[in-house]
Amino acid sequence: MGQDVQRHGILYHLKGVASHFLLGGAALVLLLNFNVVLKGEWGKVVELWAFNGTLWVALGFGHGVIVDRLEKKMPWLQMPVKRFWVSLAVSLVYTTVVAVVVFVVFVSITYGVSISQSFAALDQDFLLTVIIVTLVISLFLHGRGFFFSWKESILEAEKLKRAHLSAQYESLKNQVNPHFLFNSFNVLSSLVYKDQGLAAKFIQQLSRVYRYVLDTRDKEVVSLPQELEMLEAYLFLVKIRFGEALRIELSLEPDDQVAVVPLSLQMLVENAVKHNVVSKRRPLTLEIRREKGQIVVRNNFQPREDERESLGVGLANIGERYRYLAGLEIEVAQANGFFTVRIPVILLQE
Repeated sequence: MGQDVQRHGILYHLKGVASHFLLGGAALVLLLNFNVVLKGEWGKVVELWAFNGTLWVALGFGHGVIVDRLEKKMPWLQMPVKRFWVSLAVSLVYTTVVAVVVFVVFVSITYGVSISQSFAALDQDFLLTVIIVTLVISLFLHGRGFFFSWKESILEAEKLKRAHLSAQYESLKNQVNPHFLFNSFNVLSSLVYKDQGLAAKFIQQLSRVYRYVLDTRDKEVVSLPQELEMLEAYLFLVKIRFGEALRIELSLEPDDQVAVVPLSLQMLVENAVKHNVVSKRRPLTLEIRREKGQIVVRNNFQPREDERESLGVGLANIGERYRYLAGLEIEVAQANGFFTVRIPVILLQE
């Protein structure tokens, strides 16, 4: 089956080359040598067709490769001016070299003359015409590449916007849903009678969490210290709620040069608490630390018996935003009784 797929791919490319050879050759003959067609010199027409078809294939596929390589090393949207001049220079050099090589080789083979004689027969008008025609085609290809890059950036921006809004909604839903409010007020009501000072701190930390959600609703990234400040407030709330049933090991140092997606750490903690058993008999241990270019959130995996299959909306949104902002992937693994999520850090430029 693999050989059939490979054979199909080769045939597909051969058909592409053949169609470019036939159509491109015909186009150049009609454009550059229409007088020969009018005179009915069909032998000459076939010869010119073969030459122009070869030239068209070499230039067309070559410029396609150039556009792809430049887009990877020098994207239009990041450096448009530099990309334009580099594209123009590379296209001129490539077109000139290919036109000369194809002309010399074709003439040598067709007429049985030496390479030096073929080179001496090179017509400057032909070379100029080919360069002009190819530049038009090259500008079309590069313009097409710019258009697709611009269109893709709009689609990615819209995709990020939807993911951001969805994550924001998911976070708000997790925090403002009746269960969360009930649990928070239940904890608060007991604290009011037992420890008024702790109750006041509980209200303060709860307000910090909500304020952070509102303050970051329009931000793509926040500094790690900002996220940690909110995370500590959120951990205080869940720690008060679960007590010794939840063990938290936070060894993540603030770093002003590091950024993360807003609420990403909170959502990972929320997922761990939401989808696992948290009890004194089976305490949930949560580790949050940094390992080189990643922030690791790890917990012992003990899913609740009544847990329905998670859709992974939170993880999907975090992954989508990291993919767009930094071209990086989050890593999710479940092995040896642990569930681990690794999110990349984004370095802020000074």
